[in-house]
Amino acid sequence: MSRKLRNIKPKKVNRGAFEERKLREENQYQTQKALMFILPLVMLAILAVGIFFGYKFYVNSENSHNAVAPSEPVVTDELLENPMFLRSVNSASTLEEGFEPELVESCGVMVSPEVAKPLEALVAEGKKHGYDFLIQQGYVSYDDQDEKYQDAVEKYRKDNKASLIMSEANVKREIPPAGESEQQLGLIVYITVRTDGKFVDTEAYSWLLRNCVDFGFVQRYPAKENAGGFAFSSHLFRYVGEEYAREMRAYNMNFDQFIAYLAKQ
Repeated sequence: MSRKLRNIKPKKVNRGAFEERKLREENQYQTQKALMFILPLVMLAILAVGIFFGYKFYVNSENSHNAVAPSEPVVTDELLENPMFLRSVNSASTLEEGFEPELVESCGVMVSPEVAKPLEALVAEGKKHGYDFLIQQGYVSYDDQDEKYQDAVEKYRKDNKASLIMSEANVKREIPPAGESEQQLGLIVYITVRTDGKFVDTEAYSWLLRNCVDFGFVQRYPAKENAGGFAFSSHLFRYVGEEYAREMRAYNMNFDQFIAYLAKQ
């Protein structure tokens, strides 16, 4: 072997740099794999969000189309006929002892004249669908309301051995004192059917909730706890006129919420 060949030294390989490059390539490969997995998920999420907000926009558009525009006047011909249609009665807004509305007979009870024909039409329509609605109570006078309230308080005291203050506080949720009851307006009726169970569990009740608005009625105390502390009642329906009843349904508001809404306009 020649001296020149013997002097040539083998080239050293930098193993650290080789391993670092190999690790870098492996990381790039793993990153690409992760991106291939994540990107479809991100695209699906974006699509889902787009569908959700598109649906929300559609629903809001429909509601805006169906709802009464807030700029429309709240004073209607119906309200001019009877300013009590939107009158809220409670401990903060009482009726005078001598208050007595104009009354006529309808379905066996006394009601305000504006209520008579719509009530008869509601009962007749219910009968067509197989529901025999009974109107058990309409207008209640100041004296009758006072007697009903006092009797209820006394009964609660005896049954529960409670104080007068506690008895009144509990009774007021269902039977307000005279002057604080909207039944004195002649606009509220007590509706039921013959049933072995609760009225709220009947098909007649469900039908009434769906259709009462078309006759100008709304359920007066639909929540568990209503404004003024009044308890839920499946039986008490108040006449407010078709226009206001439809507005309340369009806005998805009960009577108290609607009154509060109008007060802010």
